[in-house]
Amino acid sequence: MKRIALCAVLSLTAAAASATNLFSTLLGKTEAETDARLDSLWAYFFTPADIRRYDAPGETSVYYEAPDGELAFVMDTGNNDVRTEGMSYGMMIAAQLNHRDVFDKLWGWSKKYMAYDAGTPWEGYFCWQVRPDGTKFGGSNASDGELYYVTALYVAAERWREPRYAQEADAILGKIMNKTGEGGVYNLFNRDNALITFVPDSIGRNFTDPSYMLPAFLDKWSRCAGADREFWSRAATAARKHLTASAHPRTGLWPDYSNYDGSAYRWPRAGYDTSVYMYDAIRCAMNAGMDYYLCGKDRDAQREVLRKLLRFFKDEGFRHARFALDGTPIGNDGYSCGMAGANAVGAFALADSDSEADRALAREYVQRLWDTVPPSGKYRYFEGMVYFLSMLHTAGRFGL
Repeated sequence: MKRIALCAVLSLTAAAASATNLFSTLLGKTEAETDARLDSLWAYFFTPADIRRYDAPGETSVYYEAPDGELAFVMDTGNNDVRTEGMSYGMMIAAQLNHRDVFDKLWGWSKKYMAYDAGTPWEGYFCWQVRPDGTKFGGSNASDGELYYVTALYVAAERWREPRYAQEADAILGKIMNKTGEGGVYNLFNRDNALITFVPDSIGRNFTDPSYMLPAFLDKWSRCAGADREFWSRAATAARKHLTASAHPRTGLWPDYSNYDGSAYRWPRAGYDTSVYMYDAIRCAMNAGMDYYLCGKDRDAQREVLRKLLRFFKDEGFRHARFALDGTPIGNDGYSCGMAGANAVGAFALADSDSEADRALAREYVQRLWDTVPPSGKYRYFEGMVYFLSMLHTAGRFGL
């Protein structure tokens, strides 16, 4: 209990630091208007939905409850499956907005259907891709899922004064950071460079993903984890450095995957070029902006990167969603609501700048997010979850 109490005090300090509501400070929105918008988004995405209509035009929810109502899952409606990414995002959103019933239902489903069995090489990890009936089929894990699971559990432990959640987080870390390579399974983080692996198997452990760099989360682990706190502090610093090292020096664009030195990595097994700015990379601005306002340990470098990125999209006219790192557009996909959200979180780095041009640019991005309509229909899941998390950050309603 002493550890939980200490973390709770530290969490209150972090939450106070996160209280800047950019919708208020930059756009003049009231706190009541902000809360009303977030309440409407909760109803939009998390009202229990009919699984038979998961891909229907106009459908908005990504939240589905089991027939008995005891467990629930967040579905990737574009692929009709359940992913640790979405489940852990859902848990984090529920914890931040104080919906313990939904948090428990998602966590219960994760443990029952996604956690690997005790005694197997993958024990402690969660299968990244599962069918709605609970059948595992994805194999291995997705490392950002464990990052969000563990952090959401620490947040929940403090918000609801429930030590069990922190104990479960500690148990996960104890298992996934003490692997020997047996069965081809390794630690979630590389012990030498303190960076997260793309996947802790014999191939994926050799590179990483910039959007998995969540230094603010790792700072929290360094305060609250039951063990390895010194390592988690080192990991937070390494993630912070990687977020700036992996961004293109002119455009600020991040690649989807990267080598440990920050250079872009093209994975031959992927179905697309992972060395460019596409799917995962949109989250990097959210991660950097979050770290900027919550931790403030690398502000000058983060401001420089985010200024380049936000100027790039403005100069490009917000017309495209995918780019070579030099800024050459790839395909015809338009600027997305997930990008609008993540980039608005990045605007934290400009909102307190001495430069009026920086502040004006931040205001433009925050206005763009406020005006963005959340997605509906079949492909609402990924964009919608990044958008919702970004709304929490920008509204000052996200605390660690």
